[in-house]
Amino acid sequence: MKKVMLNEFSTAELETLLQQRQIDSVIAVFGSCESHGGHLPLGPDLFVPAEVAQQAAQRLERTLVLPGIPYGTSMHYNANPMAITLRFETVIALAEDMFESLIQYGIKHIFVLNGHDGNIAPLEIAQRKVKARHKEVVFAFLPAWWAILGDRLGPDFFAGWNGLGHGGEGESSITAAVCPQLCDLSKAVRQMPEDSLRYSKHIQLIWDISEVSATGATGDPTFASIEKGQKMLAALVDIVVENIQQLEQNDWNYDRRC
Repeated sequence: MKKVMLNEFSTAELETLLQQRQIDSVIAVFGSCESHGGHLPLGPDLFVPAEVAQQAAQRLERTLVLPGIPYGTSMHYNANPMAITLRFETVIALAEDMFESLIQYGIKHIFVLNGHDGNIAPLEIAQRKVKARHKEVVFAFLPAWWAILGDRLGPDFFAGWNGLGHGGEGESSITAAVCPQLCDLSKAVRQMPEDSLRYSKHIQLIWDISEVSATGATGDPTFASIEKGQKMLAALVDIVVENIQQLEQNDWNYDRRC
C-alpha cells in the first residue's frame, strides 16, 4: 500500500512531490468526540471519514489525506460523557488556518470530508471565507455522508428511517465495519424520536440530545450489522473516488466550459 497520509511523509519526499506536481488535491477530515450510545465508542465521526479518506486516496493518483481533526462542535451532545466540544468560532478558525496552510504550498484543490453534524455550518463558513480571499481555490464539500447512502444502496437496504440517526442503524453498521473491536452491537437500543418525524421534511428542529434520547443515540441500531457496514463503507469510498476523479477530469472547474 502506498503512503497517503500527509504526516507520514518526510520533508524531502514532499518537496519532490510538490516540485513534480504529483500532489493535486488533499482530503481534509473533520470529526468529533462524543457519545454515540452504549454500543459505540466516542469516535465514529472521526474513524469513519478517516478510513474512507485513506481508502479513497489509495485509489487516486495525486491525492493526500490530512490528519483528521478529532473534535468538533458537540454542545448538543454533551448530556452524556464525555463530549469534547469546540465553539463554532474555533472550528471556523481551525479550518481556515488549515486551508490557508495548504494554499501556501500551492494546494488549491481541497475535498472536505465531514463526519459530524455540528461541523456542517462552521465548515461551510470557513470554506466560503477562504474562497472569498482565494478565488482560484476549489473546495468540494461532503457535509453529511450519512444522508446520501440510502439513495446509493437502494430503498430496501436499511430496515427503517433510511438508516439515519446518531449512532443509528447506518452509523452503527459502518462504525462496526471500520473498528469492530470498539463496538458491541449487542448493547444497541432502539431510540426512535417518532413524534418528530412529521416535521423532518420541511422543518429542522434545533434539539439537544437529552430531549430526544435517553441513551445518547437516536435511530434503531438494533438492525445494524458489520455486513451492512462493509457495503456502506465500499459505497462511500466509491462516491469520494468518483467525485474526485470527475473533478480532475474537469480540471476542478465548476463548469468545464469556463
